[in-house]
Amino acid sequence: MLGEVAGLDDIEDLATTIGDAPVKRTPRKRIIPKKLNTQLKHEAPLAESVIPGTQSVFVKTWGCSHNNSDSEYMAGLLATYGYKITDDAMAADLWLLNSCTVKTPSEDGLRNSVESASKLGKKVVIAGCVSQGAPSTKFIEGLSVVGVQQIDRVVEVVEETFKGHSVRLFGQKKEGPKKLGGASLHLPKIRKNPLIEIIAINTGCLNQCTYCKTKHARGELGSYPIEEIVQRGVQSFAEGGDLDDVRGYGSVRARHWRFPPRSTLRVC
Repeated sequence: MLGEVAGLDDIEDLATTIGDAPVKRTPRKRIIPKKLNTQLKHEAPLAESVIPGTQSVFVKTWGCSHNNSDSEYMAGLLATYGYKITDDAMAADLWLLNSCTVKTPSEDGLRNSVESASKLGKKVVIAGCVSQGAPSTKFIEGLSVVGVQQIDRVVEVVEETFKGHSVRLFGQKKEGPKKLGGASLHLPKIRKNPLIEIIAINTGCLNQCTYCKTKHARGELGSYPIEEIVQRGVQSFAEGGDLDDVRGYGSVRARHWRFPPRSTLRVC
């Protein structure tokens, strides 16, 4: 049998001779290759390509020293991820508006800025006390929001906003049942005044005055660990700073602080 197979001229003959009966072969149909479409369609992309960290951001702040410190932290984080922080609102791709809800003129300023950004086609992210204390405010509907204790995640909110999404990120930072001061004091920072460091030692309030919205926005009193405050102060003095104001830590009781001469530190 092997000899017979070895003597075959073509392998196809093997299929027609082995077995009890000859196999009837069906002739193959002629295969005609499909004609290729050589004309390319030039279609507009469905959306613009968004490369994170390549856009410019304008940061505007209303309110207290705490709000200014939050803006400096958010600017530092965005710059670390490659975003360009600019003072030119017209040239910026996105406006980061850090709001204050204590006084009516501040809220009016925020509303005017939101309307201006909309007319100019700018992306907008709202931060600060207005969005935290009154997130259902009519003129910020549909806009991205980062809460006062979530400023360390501003990069995520900005990236999603550039993709065309509306993000609302709230929540409190806690250690067990205890409320903490907020985002870490060790975040990168761009100081508005390079010679003044603002260190928040707590957030929120013990009281609930009828004329003040601070507690609605920042909640119950929460303090930063003393070690974290000291480390931030030491770092600030190494870079150059000045003591300006001291508030209570952990309660309404104030502490006495001693700092090296010719240094400025603002504690709020």
